[in-house]
Order: sequence, then C-alpha cells, then structure tokens
Amino acid sequence: MQLSAKQAELAARIASSLVTAQHPAGHRITEEQLTAQFFVSRSPIRAVMQFLAEKGFLVRGDRGYFIPEQLPEFDPGSSPIPKSADQELYAAIASDRARNEVPEQFSEAELMRRYSVPRSQLIRVLNRLSLDGFVEPAAGHGWRFSPTLNSSESFRDSYRFRMIIEPQGLLEPTFHADLDTLRRLRDQQISMTRSSDPRQLFEANATFHETLAGFSQNAFIIEAVRRHSRLRRLSEQLADNGSRTQNRVGEHVAIIDALLEKQNDWASSLLRRHLDIARQISPSFSANGEPRLKKPNRK
Repeated sequence: MQLSAKQAELAARIASSLVTAQHPAGHRITEEQLTAQFFVSRSPIRAVMQFLAEKGFLVRGDRGYFIPEQLPEFDPGSSPIPKSADQELYAAIASDRARNEVPEQFSEAELMRRYSVPRSQLIRVLNRLSLDGFVEPAAGHGWRFSPTLNSSESFRDSYRFRMIIEPQGLLEPTFHADLDTLRRLRDQQISMTRSSDPRQLFEANATFHETLAGFSQNAFIIEAVRRHSRLRRLSEQLADNGSRTQNRVGEHVAIIDALLEKQNDWASSLLRRHLDIARQISPSFSANGEPRLKKPNRK
C-alpha cells in the first residue's frame, strides 16, 4: 500500500504513539480516537490504519483495529514507514537551517546545487515548506526562512509566545475536554517515566500540548501549537533532558487532573508555570546552532 507524503508522516506519528502508549494486547483503537488525537479527518486516518495493520502495528478484527500481541520495534531513524525523496529533502533543508548551515535568505539555484536536486523537486518541497509556514518568497528575489528554533533568543521567544497562547486555550468559552481522551492521555504520560527514547518523549510531549490546544476549539490556537511542534520536530531539537522527565510528567498529570476536576483556571496556571520552567531549561546554542541544554535559574 502506497502512502502520500503527509500520510507517511501521520503513520510514523501514530506508530510512535502506539508504541509509546503501551496499550495491552487486544486494546481497541478507533478512527474517532485517532482523529481527535491527531486533528485530521477520517479519510487519511482510515488509510493509515490499514497501512499500519499491514506493518504489524495493528490487527484488523470484526469490530475494527486492535493492538497486536507483540508490537514491532519502532525506531524513527530506521522506520518501516516509507519516506519519499521529497520528505528526505524537506527534512534535510529544515535540519540544515536549524544548524545555521543555510542562510536566512536564499535562491533556488543555491539549494539546487547544495542538495543536487532538480528544480521541479525543489519547488515542490519549497511549496510544502511554505504551506507549513517555514519559508516564504523574499521581496524581489529568492526565498527566506521564517523564524525558527536555531538560537537561544528564538527558543526563549517561542516559549514566551506559548505562555501567552496555550494557557489561554484552557479558558476559551468554546473549550470542551473529552474525559476519555484526557484519561488516555494521562496513562500515556505516566508510561513515559519508563522510556529513555528522546523521540518517544518528544512525541508524547507534543501530543499532550496539541491535545489540550485541540480542546479549545479555537483554530488559531490549535494551529499555533501545532506549528511550534513542527518547528521543534523539524529543527532537530529532540534532545531531551532525561533528569527532567519525571518532573515534566508530574506537571502534565497535575494539569490533566485539574481539567478532569473541571478546574480550568487552576489548570491554566499550572500550564503557564510548566512552560516557564521549560523555558528556563531550554538549550543554549553554539555558534553553528548546535543546542546545549542549560539548567534553570534557581531563585
């Protein structure tokens, strides 16, 4: 079964989530659950579930899809989920920009030479990067990158922005939390205390923040949070401070528990503090953009 580039990306995220969640064998996975978790329509979810069943991540039964007796190993670096040439180029450009190896403003000819690709492929990938908000046509000539997480200042500013947006999402008049989804999210977060895989930890963290944003039912808040997740994922900032995992899970669980008790004001305060702590331990950067974790300020 062939997947589109976006479906392959979604398949990888769902496969990682299934491995991370550690559901028992026989646990039912529904289209409704995945559409709510990943904020996509049923059509791509349906195709991806069929593909994941072919790869052994799901088992198809009379009443839908279930967790198999043994889940395959999932290593994003050698994933069974296929990547197209366009996806490989997309990731290479994003990674190089995160390391400051390509300039903020550039021409198509420069990238064609750097990556040895034809113009037709480069234009497809630049258009995809543009749709995702990472590049835009420069005034007059060429292209330019949007702000990305490749400096201490940009990392700090991104967290300051999130501290404005995400806690407010919990206070929106349209906010509605699905309690079953919250409970599943809680179980997933607790399971992360047993993981040392930085990519699994990152995906579980992204799922937490994107799920809460989705409950706001505010399209602008949802897109802002999802875009930040894409920035982190594609900017190679997946190094995780292992000593922070226990505390971060505890903070996530406390926020979820407040929402389960319908104490949204308290949950919003906890989320703002959680982001402020994360801001203080965000990486510092070397001259070439390589991240180095720094410790939080202690008052």
